[in-house]
Amino acid sequence: MSSITLAPPRSAVLRAAGLRHRPAVLTLLTVMGAISLALLLHGWYLHTGLDRTGAAGCDPATDVCTAKYKQFTRQYGQSMLPLETVFFVVGGAFGAFLGGPLLAREFEHGTVRFAWTQGAGRTRWTMGGLLVSGGALAVVAALFGVLLRWWSEPLALKGGDFNPQLFILASPVLVGRVLVGFGVAVLAGAVLRRTLIAVGLGLAASVALPFLAQAVRPHYMAPLQDSLHSMTSLPLDDRWVLSAWFSDPAGTRISADDFYNRGDTFAQWQAMVRDGGYTAHEMYQPADRYWPFQFIEAGWTILLAVVLCAAALWWVRRRAV
Repeated sequence: MSSITLAPPRSAVLRAAGLRHRPAVLTLLTVMGAISLALLLHGWYLHTGLDRTGAAGCDPATDVCTAKYKQFTRQYGQSMLPLETVFFVVGGAFGAFLGGPLLAREFEHGTVRFAWTQGAGRTRWTMGGLLVSGGALAVVAALFGVLLRWWSEPLALKGGDFNPQLFILASPVLVGRVLVGFGVAVLAGAVLRRTLIAVGLGLAASVALPFLAQAVRPHYMAPLQDSLHSMTSLPLDDRWVLSAWFSDPAGTRISADDFYNRGDTFAQWQAMVRDGGYTAHEMYQPADRYWPFQFIEAGWTILLAVVLCAAALWWVRRRAV
């Protein structure tokens, strides 16, 4: 009498995937926990420095506040720029290190010959691993993004939230970036079957993605335009200035270089704009679009990650063991 092998329920597949990938997830949590602890200590040091120098509560439009912020930078902020570079790489690297071995290691060790011949089949086993690892990665990245945003607040006081280095540290964009690195690494592991190469490609994707996003980010919404008859900054609302130019008394647009060549000192340029009929113009994205831009960028990057994982699943289903 022949026996019929029933496929295990979805919950069992997810539990098995959780057990299979638990060491990688625990390693991720341990490393991220250690980094978060160091980030908390350093962030407390920076925020304490802001309070001590008086730069935290002053008006950034005043010269006195500018002097206080410079004092803070000299005493406390020198360590932020190197760490900012570190977090730029580390922030997206975890997706690559978690996604690279997900399928490539199974091929290298030959365990797919056993796992994919069980009742669940290769599709459900692969999908279970993607859901467990990707879900854990998204949650950790979101929490880490909250911590990074708090840590980077001293830099945002002068650079604004749209600063490219700071924009990618907030949770929505960070989650999308990490998942893209994860998706690239998973797909590379499925196709190339080499863990080291898959991790490297995922890491390269996570580093390159912010530059691609920066190029398309100004076009998420139509920019606004502002004009003024002063050389001082437009209202300090943390707007993202995309371009600036001038117009002469006849209304003809001239370049910034052309304008500055018509005077020698700031006082002369100020007089030209205030009393000489020249006008300064800026094309910008207002500060209140920060969170919409965050979720727009998170949306298309997460969608890209889903497509990459779906491509890896499609490849696994059609390629021989």
